[in-house]
Amino acid sequence: MPSPSQRNKINTHILDHPFTDYWDIFVLKHQNPLNIALHLVGIVIFYGLLLSAWQLHQPLLLFALPLSQLTGLLGHFFFEKSHIDLQDAIFSWRASFCLGRLFWQVLTGKYIHTIESHLEELSKIYPIQNNTLRLNAQSPPSEEIVRLSMVSHPMDVK
Repeated sequence: MPSPSQRNKINTHILDHPFTDYWDIFVLKHQNPLNIALHLVGIVIFYGLLLSAWQLHQPLLLFALPLSQLTGLLGHFFFEKSHIDLQDAIFSWRASFCLGRLFWQVLTGKYIHTIESHLEELSKIYPIQNNTLRLNAQSPPSEEIVRLSMVSHPMDVK
């Protein structure tokens, strides 16, 4: 299986994956509830600033828009150390689309199920043993492992 491009990298541990659609990669980079919450706050800040600048006729408020992206980056820095593509972090249509989709799926309660289905797909390549995802199927048990996020996920609402 070919390695994903640097731009579609999930993290430093998962080197090969079957995902080609950016949404699938985005989901695997956004599993931690605190990271997701900071991204949602960033979205609210972004649209709040746009609306405020328009309503108050204060275009200088638009200079604060980078705060919305900084909020999301803090989520990756503190809570979920997934690969960050600088082009997506600054601005890209694909990241903006995925953030909107994330926002909608969290509001409708579907995002946790999306994470679970993507982890299930990933587990076909990296076997699961004792609720952990083994990063290399040929590696010995001492090899580095990743905890599955779908086990007792705090965002799981039933």
